[in-house]
Amino acid sequence: MEIDFTGRQMDVTPELQQYTQKHLGKLKRLLPKDPKLHVILTREKHRRIAEMTVKLRDQTLVGVMETADSRSAIKGALDKLERQAVRWFERRRTKKRRPSPTSTILMNVIGDSKVSLGNPRIVESERLPVKPLTLDEAIEALDAAASGIIVFRNAETERVNVVYQRPDGNLGLIEPEP
Repeated sequence: MEIDFTGRQMDVTPELQQYTQKHLGKLKRLLPKDPKLHVILTREKHRRIAEMTVKLRDQTLVGVMETADSRSAIKGALDKLERQAVRWFERRRTKKRRPSPTSTILMNVIGDSKVSLGNPRIVESERLPVKPLTLDEAIEALDAAASGIIVFRNAETERVNVVYQRPDGNLGLIEPEP
């Protein structure tokens, strides 16, 4: 763990640095491999303030403690960081993993040439994103689509639907049965 010490209105002695490193045991076990810890020790009249910040990939944990003694301020700030790290770890462990709202469906397109019914073949494959849309939004998106087809997840029914341009100029909607 990389630790940066900053002293404001006081010198950060090697004893305080060793004290901080000695009490990091639980925090090191909870956090990923290489977190960065920034320790700011401040002296204001009769108060000692310890502020500790841990930067993770997607989260920043901060512990601040103010007491009359530097060691107790460090210990209090570390306790707060440990509680935050436990909550962060539990949240990551129990988080429900859902598929992303935009998934992709492989659409097979059969060419315009005459295909004998006995031996059909796939001429071209195209991947289309499946976005959650309402029917009105899908019709608007169809105007901008070059392929003349929109595959979308209906926001009301949560089912995959298809809107396409028919040869007669009208629009077609394909919905799965319930």
